Amino acid sequence: MVKRWFNRAIFASCLCIGVVQIAYAQEVRLVGNKVETFINDGDQPSRLTSLVSAALEKTPHEITATTQAWSGSGLRNGQFDGYIDHYSLNDPKQNYIHSAPYVQLFLHVASTESRASNISRLDKLNRQRVGLETRFANTDQVRSERSVSWARTQDFFNNIKQLAEGRVDYIVADKVMLDEMNKKLVAVGQETLYIAAQPIFTVDVSLAMRSDYGKAQQIIESFESGIQALRDSGRYEEIYLPDSGAESILDAIIYEEMIKRW
Repeated sequence: MVKRWFNRAIFASCLCIGVVQIAYAQEVRLVGNKVETFINDGDQPSRLTSLVSAALEKTPHEITATTQAWSGSGLRNGQFDGYIDHYSLNDPKQNYIHSAPYVQLFLHVASTESRASNISRLDKLNRQRVGLETRFANTDQVRSERSVSWARTQDFFNNIKQLAEGRVDYIVADKVMLDEMNKKLVAVGQETLYIAAQPIFTVDVSLAMRSDYGKAQQIIESFESGIQALRDSGRYEEIYLPDSGAESILDAIIYEEMIKRW
């Protein structure tokens, strides 16, 4: 009788350990809003997603690229445990734990006109109509800027397109993407964009975990350690920054027609 009870106890203990291990191995469900070359699905470049995945390579996880509406509802209903793209242009969200910034985006003024090269303050764009992606325009900080008439667009391509079509005189965009656009223009013998020497905005990007997710702090700490390891090994730049000497990572098919009319 004692032996049978002992065997049952061992079985129950093993079963309990197994359940704990399964729970521990559950994937962390993360989400990010689709951004050209940064957060994508399919075969498109997705450098921010790749960077987060590399930092969390020892943690089972999945990252879904979707729209802002779907990511927001998914976070609210518990479909996702956190998101990879909190911008410092937004106030920190309540009920979330944020990592230290792991990427900085430098938003510069650009134009087909040379005067853009010296614009590094918003007051120099007073009453001007300026193109800006909605991911930046619909933030707490930018919404408070009343002196500029922002021409909002869904993505970088349409921001560039409205400049090419003369619907705006200036755009504000991520310097990395502007440099990639200039690569394409150089490749076809077109005049490049004039880009301001200094950024208008510097945007810190953080990982944010729902505070009601049981392992939120553990994931944040593991992620920050992973990012530091990537920096120490030199893999950070390899994953995140495009090679300055390589061809543009912008999709040639999407940009081809616009560049012909540049």
